[in-house]
Amino acid sequence: MLKRISVVLLAASMMVACNKNRVEVKDGVKIQIHSHDDKARKLKDGDIISFTAKIQNSTDSVLQESPASQPARAMLQPAGVSGFKGSFEDGLRLLSLGDSATIFVPVDSLAKGGQQLPPFLKKGTDLKYTVKILKVQTKAEFEKDMAADQAKAKVEAETRKAKLPELMADYVKKSGLAFKTTPSGLQYVITKEGTGETPKTGDVCKCMYVGKFLDGKVFDQSPSPLDMPIGGMIPGFNEALLMMKKGGKGTFLIPPQIGYGEAAQGPIPANSALVFTVEAIDFKKGGQ
Repeated sequence: MLKRISVVLLAASMMVACNKNRVEVKDGVKIQIHSHDDKARKLKDGDIISFTAKIQNSTDSVLQESPASQPARAMLQPAGVSGFKGSFEDGLRLLSLGDSATIFVPVDSLAKGGQQLPPFLKKGTDLKYTVKILKVQTKAEFEKDMAADQAKAKVEAETRKAKLPELMADYVKKSGLAFKTTPSGLQYVITKEGTGETPKTGDVCKCMYVGKFLDGKVFDQSPSPLDMPIGGMIPGFNEALLMMKKGGKGTFLIPPQIGYGEAAQGPIPANSALVFTVEAIDFKKGGQ
């Protein structure tokens, strides 16, 4: 008898799980709701929403991703603004704070108006937006938070600027490398001499790089060799590439005045010193 009851309960739990993750059409939106709280704050037109997002095509290739550490933000637009029923925005309107879901948007709807589709989007398929709603605010609430964040960031930037000479000197000392300094303030060590001539502004460097903060935290790195146009990056990185030769490697300490300066840039706070290790795989002349 107990065994029969346990089997019934297991079957019931499986049915609940299946229902929760089934793909359905609600108000014209093809959606798969992974979690939902009827009592949570509902999303309304004009709300500012912070959410994680992963966008995939029909072959599950990830086209774009916004993790919880760097969430996407958007203002929920009124119904119909997108120009078609079943849009991503229409899907968001079905969710509440804390909800997670996958919204399926027909590629054919995006192609209306004769727009050329990129090769990774096929007609007759869906774009999949997997989202989790992290925060919901009115415009007034959002602006208040932004003002507070900006004030806090300004104080932190000034504190960082005051401590920077000491922090950079400490980094150089602990690195064990014999850094040299250029008139611009760029500190550098060529750890492996390359061959051939050094490039000129306008040339393109195929390189691998890792960008770190002074505490060793990685903020950016090349997944594979990238073409970097010399003169098209921050001044300190341009100057670094001009020192290198084919096959060479170097470590470069870039102060904010030849980096991103007093403006925050993505994950890089204002007044940040940056450390890049670079391998110059090859160069080609500009215009080639």
